[in-house]
Amino acid sequence: METTLSDLKPFKLPQKPDNYDILFGLPIPPIDRLRTFSADQFEDMICEWVDGYLKKEYTSVYRSGSAGDKGRDIVAFVNDDSPNHVWDNYQCKHYDHPLYPSDVWLELGKLCYYTFIKEYTIPRKYYLISSCGLGTSLSELIEYPTRLNAGLISAWEDKCKRKITNVNEVSLTNELLEYIQKFDFSIINHCPPQKLIEQYSSTPFYKYRFGGGLNKPRPQSEAPGPLIQPEEVRYVSQLFEAYSDHLGEKVAGIEELKNYSSLHRHFNRQREDYYKAESLRRFARDELPYDEPFEKLQDEIYRGVIDTAEDTHADGFVCVKETIKEARKLEITSNVLISYIDGSDRSGICHQLANKDSLNWVRK
Repeated sequence: METTLSDLKPFKLPQKPDNYDILFGLPIPPIDRLRTFSADQFEDMICEWVDGYLKKEYTSVYRSGSAGDKGRDIVAFVNDDSPNHVWDNYQCKHYDHPLYPSDVWLELGKLCYYTFIKEYTIPRKYYLISSCGLGTSLSELIEYPTRLNAGLISAWEDKCKRKITNVNEVSLTNELLEYIQKFDFSIINHCPPQKLIEQYSSTPFYKYRFGGGLNKPRPQSEAPGPLIQPEEVRYVSQLFEAYSDHLGEKVAGIEELKNYSSLHRHFNRQREDYYKAESLRRFARDELPYDEPFEKLQDEIYRGVIDTAEDTHADGFVCVKETIKEARKLEITSNVLISYIDGSDRSGICHQLANKDSLNWVRK
């Protein structure tokens, strides 16, 4: 049939992209990004998921994926302090297609063979984790696990005999055959990739693998109490040294400082800022799997203020004020925490640095 001009539809521009799309391209859906991972990255992610989302179920989690793992990629112990360990196995399959039965016979063969020779105990649960999910035929076999026994026996010669070990063939002896026939394959489970991503998104590792930034509101920081806590001692001592240097007489504690109302108010503000910076540290720790972003923020502020702190000042109190003033002016553009930081955090970080003597207000 001949096409006429009336059959043709006019070209329409796609939806207007925003600036982010122009700079970085259209965002990749998590399910598609998952399939771009390498096999090693996928195993790392599964280990993070088990250790992060499922951590309450286990006492310890190990990644053992290698050529000699004997069919155990991720090993998660329910209890690892008794002679009879209870454990779960997470077998990772990062293929470009949903898993077929032919993709798993070797793994199930390893499970049966190594538990048969008592190389390790039978796991409580055996999870098949695939980046593309399960095909219909394998799903049906797992739904009716007794069919796996006959399927594995049928596939043994082709899929298992010469592949379970690199040392020797594993023939299906009468004893091993009977063991497989009786093996309880109801321990086989699966987590669909959509559910995997949903659960993984609640772990602090998600941002590193899928992006999206921090999207949780920062909790309100607690107010400092009337008593100086042990973790505050050093930066508070430094402040008293600065006040003493400014006054020309020793100020030994808060009660004495109350005689100087402006300095007492300044002291209370510094404690509030310190507590605020500590709340930012905890927030970063809870939301991100590594301390690096907060440590980088501290280092950036340190490098931005150290020249001011080491300048010549009239006294230690002036040094404190000038250093904090400089911290509040710094341009911080690349840290993942940038949208959560305000001037009080910057001031508080200066006191965190003073707490470990990276900054000193009074020259000795």
